[in-house]
Parts: sequence; C-alpha cells; structure tokens
Amino acid sequence: MNAPLMTEIHVPIIEWRVPDPLPTEPPPKPYPTDSLPPIMRDAVRAISRHVAAPEVLAGQCIIAAAAYLAQTRINAPHLHNPDGMPCSLFQLALADSGDRKSECYRLAFKIVEEAERSARDEYASAMAEYRKMQEGLSGKALQEFKEQTAPPSDPRTLYTDATFERIAGDFIKSMASAMWATDEGGRILGGHSLKSDTIAATLGGLVKLFDSGRAERDRVGEFGNGIAYDRRFSVHMLAQEVTVRQALNDPLLQGQGFLPRFLLAAAPSLAGTRLLTVETIKASAYRDPAVQRYWDRCKEIARMESFAGQDGAVQPPVIGLEQDAMLIWLEFYNRVEVEQGSLGEYGGPLKPFASRSGELVRRVAAVFALFDGESEISAQTMIAACEIVEHSLGEWSRYLGHNAAESSGNREALELLGWLKSRPEVRSVRELLRVGPKRYRKADKMRGILATLSRAGWIAFADSEREQAFEVSPRDVSETWATGATKATTRAVAGFAGGDSGATRGDSATTQEDAALVSGICRPLSPECRPPEAQQIRGLSPLSPLSPASVPPAPDSTGQWSITL
Repeated sequence: MNAPLMTEIHVPIIEWRVPDPLPTEPPPKPYPTDSLPPIMRDAVRAISRHVAAPEVLAGQCIIAAAAYLAQTRINAPHLHNPDGMPCSLFQLALADSGDRKSECYRLAFKIVEEAERSARDEYASAMAEYRKMQEGLSGKALQEFKEQTAPPSDPRTLYTDATFERIAGDFIKSMASAMWATDEGGRILGGHSLKSDTIAATLGGLVKLFDSGRAERDRVGEFGNGIAYDRRFSVHMLAQEVTVRQALNDPLLQGQGFLPRFLLAAAPSLAGTRLLTVETIKASAYRDPAVQRYWDRCKEIARMESFAGQDGAVQPPVIGLEQDAMLIWLEFYNRVEVEQGSLGEYGGPLKPFASRSGELVRRVAAVFALFDGESEISAQTMIAACEIVEHSLGEWSRYLGHNAAESSGNREALELLGWLKSRPEVRSVRELLRVGPKRYRKADKMRGILATLSRAGWIAFADSEREQAFEVSPRDVSETWATGATKATTRAVAGFAGGDSGATRGDSATTQEDAALVSGICRPLSPECRPPEAQQIRGLSPLSPLSPASVPPAPDSTGQWSITL
C-alpha cells in the first residue's frame, strides 16, 4: 500500500540577534523662551504663532535686534576692565528651507529696518543736493569745493551681502555701529571673505571687532586703510544646516575663535503641522498686542541716547551687576570651567566654546537688562542669560558630537522601520515601492535604507539572491531610538532650570524676594566653593564640592572680585 502523498512546506526560521543601535543626533533642546524679558518672551511666542515657526527662530531674531539697539547705548560689565566691553553678539540659527526664517527676521527687525530705510532715504536726498552743488564746477574750483564741503555720511548699518573688507573700510571711514545680518547664512560663511586666501586675516579682524571694537585695514584698495577704535559690530545668521555644514566643521574657523564666539541654536522643523484655519488666516502679527509692545519698546530704545561720537567711536556707560547677579554668574562660570577638564562635559572640541561662555553670559545679560529697563543687571536677568548661553553650548555639543550624514541615514532607517512595524502585510521590496512612504519610493533610496536595516539586524531577507522578500525583527523599535539617542545625548542644557523651559519671568519689576527664585532655577555650587555672601541667598541647595582650585576667592576690601579667566 502506497503511503499518502504529502507536501512538506519548509518555512525558514530566522534566529534573530540583538540588533545594533542606530544612533541619531538628539533633537534640539527646547528653547528657554520662558526666561526672556517679558516683552521679548511674549513677542517670541506671538511671532512664532502667527508665522508658524519654531520659537527658537523668533527668539534668535529678537535677541539679535535687541543687541543691535543696545550696542551703542551700554557696555557689558567686564571682569577686569572698568570700561566694560561691547555687548555685541554673534548668533547663528540653523533651520531647514521653508521653516519661515525670513518671516521671523522681518517681524523682529521691523523697527530697525524702517529706521535704516528712512535714514538712507534722507541720505539719498542729501547726496543728490551735494552733487547738484558741484554742477558747473571743474578743475581747481571742483577740487576746492570737495576740500571745503564734506559729503553726507552714509548711514548704512545693516549688511546682508557684503565682504569683511567693505565693512572694515566703512568703520575706518567713521561708521560707528553695524550688523552683518542675513537669513541666508551661507552668504557669510560660504562667501568670498571666508573662502579667499586672506581668510586668516579676515577671521582675526572679525574677532578683534567682537572683542574690542577695533577695525584695522592696511591693504591697498577701494575701501580705505587705517585703524578705527571703539566700534560696535554684531553678526546674525539664519542658515540651512546643509549650506554651512562644511564651514561649521572647519578647524580654522573653530581654532581661531570665530565660531566659539557664536550663540548657536537649531530649530526643529514644524513642516507637516502648520495647518491653516479661517481664524489663523484672519489673525495678523501686525495687530497682535504682544508684537506691538515689542515694537514700541524697540522705538523707545532707538530714541535713547546713542554714545557714538562724530569720529565713530562708541563709548557708552557700563551697566552694573546686582550682587545676586554676580553670585549667579560665579556659579555658572565655575561649573562650566570644571566641565572643561579632560573628562568633563565641555572638554575636547567643546573647550573653546565653553571657555567663552562666561563672557557671552555678561553680554547677553547686558542686552536683556537694557531691553527690560533695568538700571543694573538683576539676578533674574542673569539667570536668563545663563540659560541662553548654556542652550547654545548644548547645541554645539549636539552638533559637534555626531556624524551628520550617518545620523541622517539612521533617522530615515528608523522612520521606515517604525512604518514597517505598523504594516505587517508589507514584507517585500516590490510592495514597499508600491505602497510605502512616498519619500522613500525611489528604488535606490529604498534599497540603501533597507541595507542599513539589514546590516544592523533589524530586517532579514528571505531570498538572499533576489533580495525581494524580508522579515522584520520582533524587537521593539523604541529600543533603538532610546539607545541611539543615549549615545549622542549630552546632559540637559538648561542647567539653571528646574525643567526644560526654565523659570518663567513675571511681568512686574524684580524685587528683593526674587532672590528666592534661585531655588529650583540655579544649580549652585557647594558651600565649600561658594563665596560667603552666596551662602546667604535663600533657597540655595548644595551640590558636591569642586576641587580647591575652582574655589573663587572672597571679595577684597573694596568689594571687588579678583578672578582670572
């Protein structure tokens, strides 16, 4: 008797290994909007809401506009120099194309640009009159006229597409204050000035302008030669990361101290969530009370006395520090200093960025204090400045601590893996190309992503020759997200905040009771490394002690601190 005919189906059994993590760069940290001076804070939120842009873009633009207005009206307090230092700022914000960088800039700089345009219109009329006065003159008569009648001064102070040579030349010709501002940062970092054979000299000139306001030019050319002292110069860039990636990783730009002077911020894209309604279409930033209050404050500051002399030198008064603000700055400075050790969070490539943070905090605090109408920098304002600067340090850490190309590829692989987990019926390349996410339907791109997942052990092809059918690892997708993020993530940057958003500033003026806000906002040093006066601030809780070398001395008999940066 014949045995019954039976067909055996052999289903390959995949012995799944523990998949490799696919590290990606951690997302940008929440921007500390809550800690900004109230008028700035409310304007940031309003602009962000109306423009449908990340708050970080509006925040960077508003801080830049405030710095432009402040730099001819106050000096930031220097640790040693009684004349202080410029409160000018260098800023860079990274955002994708279409993330509304231009709109944020336009609203934040509205008052500044209107004043610039009005001044240039008057200049154009004055120049027309000056040329008219020369009509009919020639030879000696024309020469005498030019010697006896000075032409009108060009009031230009905003540059978008210029070279450093031109800017330095204008400073030497008596320009007092300027800002290199653009929503296309590649124009600066990828422009002629930073690509030519004179890049080292250009970087040195930019650093001098930032540090002391000195502009120097000794080359033959159309822009003039000489030296100008006490000028004020800020840089504000909004850029796509892809357009400045090479420049940001340039050892020369980092090593000469140019990039370490920048406050960096990166914006998470809101693309895909910016849906419109009838109400949002009707709403207007121009009618928003918060935006109007911000513009009104900008006008008030613009009417304040500017300490720019006829020769272009800017010599404003130095804004002072309240005692509590000084103690908070000490806490920040010492903590960042300790972390610059070989095993610290800010060691290695972050060291030049961290070493500038104490100075940057004082500059930001000076800008905030002027905007908020403070006669001295308060403790609350100093906390806000510390949060902004430490946010920048965290972004530099995040940016410099990963391979951008690898992270981008891993992010796409993880996105597709998550989609596959939710669609168990799709298990072939052919089907993926037919019904998969639209952005991945190109064959070459799809196969590249699947190859990444295969190498990491997240998928396995059932047909190694044709590589069409595959299976997906039963492991939880969230595990690789967590592992990948852990590898690239550094400590939360809001070191002065009890939460990610920092301490919310009230709308009223700072009072004596505000010292209690230090509790839960400022992460203080231990009593052993804190000056005696700092221990009297209510609410301070100790951390582990630092080494004796990091302990700041007590103030001398005059009440001044003597600390070497």
